[in-house]
Amino acid sequence: MRLISLITLMLIFQYGNSAYHQSGSEEEQVAAGRVIMEKVFNRFHINYEMSRLHKVGYYKESVSDTNSTYYLAEGIVDIYIPSNLNRVSNASISPIRTRKKAFHEVDKTKLLLGNASDMARSSIWRPNSFLDEKHRGYYSFSYAGDTEINGFDVSVIEFRPVKSGGQASGKIYVDKTYLAIVRIEYTPLAENSKIWKSISWTEDFDFNHGAYELTSVEFNGISLDDFHYSALLVMNQIETVSQIPSQDFIYENTPLFETATEESMQDFWEGYEELRLKIAKQNVLVAAE
Repeated sequence: MRLISLITLMLIFQYGNSAYHQSGSEEEQVAAGRVIMEKVFNRFHINYEMSRLHKVGYYKESVSDTNSTYYLAEGIVDIYIPSNLNRVSNASISPIRTRKKAFHEVDKTKLLLGNASDMARSSIWRPNSFLDEKHRGYYSFSYAGDTEINGFDVSVIEFRPVKSGGQASGKIYVDKTYLAIVRIEYTPLAENSKIWKSISWTEDFDFNHGAYELTSVEFNGISLDDFHYSALLVMNQIETVSQIPSQDFIYENTPLFETATEESMQDFWEGYEELRLKIAKQNVLVAAE
């Protein structure tokens, strides 16, 4: 393997995260991307919340085809996220208020089951993630330039599988000051899926309470039978918790909206104005408020 050029090493030393100009060779881009991501990985336990978290969130999902919308649902939900040292348990969701609208009859097997709880656990800590220590070696991480997100300078790292264990490709956005991932856009491989034709995820992280937290997740997928699925989860932290909550939570493969009302619910946002304002800024409300 060819050694990294002297000029690349000098640029990595001088600019840290920026590493070098985007016009470098592919080998130089990969070398610089590796340097940045090693720094990012070394700061995971410093930059990201490790404790159990109790959050309140807004979740919405829809099912459509190329001609019309079949189903819309949204809810204010209670969220429990286990300690990030717990690499086995999924996040858990409990509905607070939920409402839905079916424009056409929808087969329940066509609905997203367990999607909200899956979305609440970030790729930073999710088992089998491309960022997991056991799986990083399946991917190449390549520096692809700099940009801005929410007024902060970030480096863009493109990643793709280079070994058979790799299961996704996409972009990682790294804050240049704190070496923290603030956004991930990725597409899991769907070639061998028995359900999906294509899938895409976007995860956004904000600095809250002294650490970076997953605050927004967007999912889009097209099934093999050409149904279009979209889902969004936005979360606000309420508190860290010292033990698993005693209340019942909705777990994996349970329909979150099974008992949701089909009424408009004029008091839907009562008591959750801060969350509503956060959602409104993203222009994602299902119903006109």
